[in-house]
Amino acid sequence: MNRPDQQQYFYQHGREIIQSAPQLYIDLDVEADGKAGYGSLLSIGAISPWGETFYQELCPASELWVPDQRQFCENHGLSRGRLLKEGTPPATAVSNLSDWQAALRQKYNKAASILVAFNASFDYPLVDLEYLRAGQTNPFGIAGYCIKSLAMALGTGYDWRDTSKGRLPADIVPEGEFTHQALEDAKYQQTLHFAMIGKLSCKQGLISLPDSKL
Repeated sequence: MNRPDQQQYFYQHGREIIQSAPQLYIDLDVEADGKAGYGSLLSIGAISPWGETFYQELCPASELWVPDQRQFCENHGLSRGRLLKEGTPPATAVSNLSDWQAALRQKYNKAASILVAFNASFDYPLVDLEYLRAGQTNPFGIAGYCIKSLAMALGTGYDWRDTSKGRLPADIVPEGEFTHQALEDAKYQQTLHFAMIGKLSCKQGLISLPDSKL
C-alpha cells in the first residue's frame, strides 16, 4: 500500500471511530493577535466530523497585542482596522458557536462537545476567555483535547519534538499546509486528526492494514 492509499485508509477508519464516539469532536482553529488575556481572538473556524462548518471573524476586544502576532494576522487577511468595523462582537461570536454545536449535538445525539485543536493549549484558552467575558457557559467544558499531545503516542521515544507537523509519520499527514485561515486550518487539522486516530487504532491492533506493515 503506497503512502497516499495508507493515509486514506487511516483517515477513513479514524473518521468512522470519531463519528461513532459518544461525544461530538469539533476540530477548531483560531487566529489571534496575542494570547488569552493579552490580545484579541480574531477568528474562529470549526468543522464537525460530518463536515458542517462554522466561521466567524471577531471585532478585537483588547488594546493589547503581541507585535509579531498582530503583523502575522495582518499578513493573513485579519486587518485590525477592518475587524474593528466589520468583525462580529466576541460575545455574539461565541454565542453563535454555542448554538451551532448545540444543534449538531441534537442532530447526532451526542452527550457533549469536545474542542479539538493542534495545539489546544493555545486555542482553548482564547475561546474560553471570550465565554467568560460574555458571561456564557463554555459548551466545551474545562479543557480542550490536544491532538499535538496525542501525537506523542505515535513516536518511539518520549520526545516532544516529534509532535511537530514536520516530524509526524508521513502516512498520516495530508497534502498541503496550514494556511492560517481558521476554517481552512480546521479542515486540514481534521484530516490529520482522523488519520492519526486510524493509525493509533492500527498500533493497538483494532484494525490492520490489508497488505503492508505499520
